[in-house]
Amino acid sequence: MTRMEAVYDERPTTLPPVRVDTALKDRPRGYAESQERDVSWVIRKAIKESLNRHEKG
Repeated sequence: MTRMEAVYDERPTTLPPVRVDTALKDRPRGYAESQERDVSWVIRKAIKESLNRHEKG
């Protein structure tokens, strides 16, 4: 477990709102439905994967 995951597990919080166009907004919703998950799960997963790729270089 990474430090970020440990902090998240201890103190759940929210992120500031992000403005996106309608097409981008619909994409996570469709993926969430296909995975039988909620949109929040998709967004958390995308953020974690993006940060992991960035941190690896």
